[in-house]
Amino acid sequence: MIELNEPASSAPARPRYDFSAFIVPVALAACALVSAGLYYWARDLHRFTQWVTAYISLFIGQFAIYLIACYMIFRRSDPPSPRVRFITLAIIVFFAVFFRAELVGERPYLSTDIYRYLWDGKVQAAGINPYLYVPNAEELKSLRDDKIFPLINRGDYEPTPYPPAAQAIFFVVHNISPMSVTAFKSTMSLFDLITMLAVMLTLMRLRIDMTRVILFAWHPLLIFESAHTGHIEAPFIAFLALALLAWTYRRPALAGAAVALAAMVKLYPMLLLPVFFFSAEGEEKNSPFLLRLRRVIFSKPNLWLVAAFVATIIISYLPYLGIGFGVFHSLPGEVREEGFIESGERYFLLSLARVIAPVPTSVFLLLAASALIGFGFWLIAKVKRDATDTARGAVALIGLYILITSPRYHWYYAWILPFLCFAPRLGWIYLSGAAVLLYILWYIPNVYPEMPLWLGAALYAPTLLLLAWGWRKENRAKESGALSSTQY
Repeated sequence: MIELNEPASSAPARPRYDFSAFIVPVALAACALVSAGLYYWARDLHRFTQWVTAYISLFIGQFAIYLIACYMIFRRSDPPSPRVRFITLAIIVFFAVFFRAELVGERPYLSTDIYRYLWDGKVQAAGINPYLYVPNAEELKSLRDDKIFPLINRGDYEPTPYPPAAQAIFFVVHNISPMSVTAFKSTMSLFDLITMLAVMLTLMRLRIDMTRVILFAWHPLLIFESAHTGHIEAPFIAFLALALLAWTYRRPALAGAAVALAAMVKLYPMLLLPVFFFSAEGEEKNSPFLLRLRRVIFSKPNLWLVAAFVATIIISYLPYLGIGFGVFHSLPGEVREEGFIESGERYFLLSLARVIAPVPTSVFLLLAASALIGFGFWLIAKVKRDATDTARGAVALIGLYILITSPRYHWYYAWILPFLCFAPRLGWIYLSGAAVLLYILWYIPNVYPEMPLWLGAALYAPTLLLLAWGWRKENRAKESGALSSTQY
């Protein structure tokens, strides 16, 4: 019998949805739509009468949208629910693919390097060692066409400068779709997606919000340089991301092989090998440095790491060693052309020092090499608790390398980005975008490889100030015990 004062119905109340929780994914989608519109508008950069100025302006707009999107992800005050997190991640991944799909079918604009990639693939498909002849050699006359060959840069004086893993990619793409610019750019975009997946899996293993992959996935530098221009940076960045993932599983051989493959696409990623050394079992931070260094280097996991690294490099070169040391024939010319030796005009820090005193290039190179080697040994001995510490080491080492060498091309700044998903630093994020100003050098004839002081100051002075500000803020937060995991 029901009492008169009993409610007419005892059915549970309907759950109320907190629509405010969807503000971030909705705002993120809005940013993505605006960005997609700009990518669509800028598909054929050749049509702009303002030349590269139009691209720089467009990039700055895209970079501003990107920063807003990253801010929304990294500065959320409350952890999102699983549903909101899934929707947000789906938006990030979908538009990362969509942005690249908008550009892969367009003509490359910012560089002609892709035509050399295609040529090297064709040479290998003909059974010829790509390290043997310059493209204009009479021996390759039968391979020339009127579509790709006329667009090759440095075709008359240099055999290919690209290492064996890059050559393998050129060969595979050529056999899938011969001399296809679109196929090659699609492959580079696929490597971007592999990097995204590796970063997300690593974030998941660390129990960090996977939506932080946006810092890599939506960066316009990667989208333009991979999907629109087709640069070969995408594969070695993917191998480095896979090395970090292997590190989280404590697979030293896989990590060492992945770093070696990255180095066999572009040589300089071998710089990061010290970052991937595992800490010795039971190692303490306060133990003597040299003792800790010896224990780390000669521990079993790190012997496997180094062995796999060396073996992968040797195996990579084996198919091309029929010409002996000729595989390295282009290396001295590449070093000279890039300004690494002789005048040293490529080095912003050296040019800055020469305002005060006539510092010889050899002295600068000795100091720079000592700094990189010394920091590398420090990273080997450093106690690493998890992959976040490894990523922080990678960010620091890549950043030091960039500051010392002051690269002349925007795409040379891209390899720091996957590691910033774990150790975000506003200074490096700024530099990854501001480096688009390097395209201004198109308007200054006969200046390469020199970097004007005003341009170097515009790139590196704000970077260093932001890094110092972030370091100070982080230390203050540590002292107060309130350091956020999303600290920039």
